[in-house]
Amino acid sequence: MKKAILKSQIRDNVRKQRILLTKEQIEDAAEVLAEHVTKDGSPEIMEKVAAAKTIALYRAVNGELSCDDIAKFFIENGKTVCFPRVKGETMDFYEVKDLESDFSIGSYNVPEPKNNMRKVYPSDIDLIFVPAVAYTNDGARLGQGGGYYDRYLNQYGAGKKPVTVGVCYDFQMYSALPVESHDYMVDYVLCVSCEEKK
Repeated sequence: MKKAILKSQIRDNVRKQRILLTKEQIEDAAEVLAEHVTKDGSPEIMEKVAAAKTIALYRAVNGELSCDDIAKFFIENGKTVCFPRVKGETMDFYEVKDLESDFSIGSYNVPEPKNNMRKVYPSDIDLIFVPAVAYTNDGARLGQGGGYYDRYLNQYGAGKKPVTVGVCYDFQMYSALPVESHDYMVDYVLCVSCEEKK
């Protein structure tokens, strides 16, 4: 089967499953993710988070696992938090201090930082939470298809690179994915079960 067809099938499958999530499941999963990142996660992840001064996140749409609780925690604890804004084929990150007032609806109907927000340069970002449609345990990822994160992350080359953390629901984990050479692999994957919160 051709990679393009397999990628399309995986994307369709995951999106159908995300649509079935209830508002409560989405909110509970976001809360569990925040706990894994800020309170009771793996020592290695907790160490990376504690060391990071500038952290890049994303705004969830269409049932994606939300990073909003994480962002609020980081802002309250004095870290610089930034989110992506798309322009043409490129993506840049901008500092955000308020999740309500600092955003407007942008490309692909995704909330993006407003035009007056401060740009954060790649060399200043220590940690990036990376969205994807699917992941493998070793960090391979299948994105939405636009290639924005692949292009952004591949620009680092051999220089200083941010720590990359993929986050997803359990049904987004695959044993293997049809990845290609330009598909950027993340350093860590945090997987949350929709039934994990007691």
